[in-house]
Amino acid sequence: MSCAVLLGGVLSGAVLGVSPLAAFEAPAATSVVAPAITCPTGETASVVTELFLGREAAGRRVVTETRFADFLAREVTPRFPDGLTVYDANGQWRDETGRITREASKVLLILAPAQEPSADTDPKRPSRAEKIAAIVDAYKRRFRQKSVLVLTRPTCARF
Repeated sequence: MSCAVLLGGVLSGAVLGVSPLAAFEAPAATSVVAPAITCPTGETASVVTELFLGREAAGRRVVTETRFADFLAREVTPRFPDGLTVYDANGQWRDETGRITREASKVLLILAPAQEPSADTDPKRPSRAEKIAAIVDAYKRRFRQKSVLVLTRPTCARF
């Protein structure tokens, strides 16, 4: 499958609120552990998660800079206080009628250690996947979004 077809299918599914990659997804109740990777000296095994956040609903801009900053302060930063990166993007996909649709977006990039603290030390502490799911749910609810595209992959990082 070509990358363009795969990405088009992912984005079309995102618009429709269904996942075109359902066969590749873990059940909602489980958390997939990142595959073990060997990092160069000085780098740490980490997980990078990107959330693609649309800024429009019903054909108009509903997520202003001010509203997005408030969302970050209330929903994202408390869950990932160690840091994150946000940048502006423009997405496009083919909608259910076959028409190309474009939308201004924000991409939220979160880097976290691959090895999460043990549940034995704090059983009430939500996992990385649970925190991401809470952010996605809050964004969809607050800004009337059908979906949020989430990409998660293992990486090596150093500061």
